[in-house]
Amino acid sequence: MELTDKANHQVRTLIHEHIKSFNDGISKHHKSARAIGTHPLHLIVYDTNDVIIGGLIANTYWGWLDIDDFWIERSRRGQGLGSTVLQTAEHEAIARNCLYSQLKTFSFQAQGFYEKCGYRVTGELKNYPPGHSLYWMVKELF
Repeated sequence: MELTDKANHQVRTLIHEHIKSFNDGISKHHKSARAIGTHPLHLIVYDTNDVIIGGLIANTYWGWLDIDDFWIERSRRGQGLGSTVLQTAEHEAIARNCLYSQLKTFSFQAQGFYEKCGYRVTGELKNYPPGHSLYWMVKELF
């Protein structure tokens, strides 16, 4: 056994590949997602000068919209832009036959916004980071 504080990309890749292989052998969904790939869903919001003022980065697979990142410039918040972007992503996900949407947010980020948009907390990791929580949120799109 070796304990180290040095990242080893080869070892990380090897371990990750073994986990993927195990998952593929058990779950036909994992195997098909790797064969087909996920379907990116990106929404980029520009101002009148073509400057990016927001965006949503997600993928669709397994009947899910999986939101990785969602940001709106601070000065543009509270004007309905975020809701419009999120609804647009959800409508596109529905067109891609998704039934659910999921995301993660910290307690100091946008939990209240997502709840207003119909998301509910399905998991909480308390004290991550210390003094805060990480929430896993889900919405049914049907």
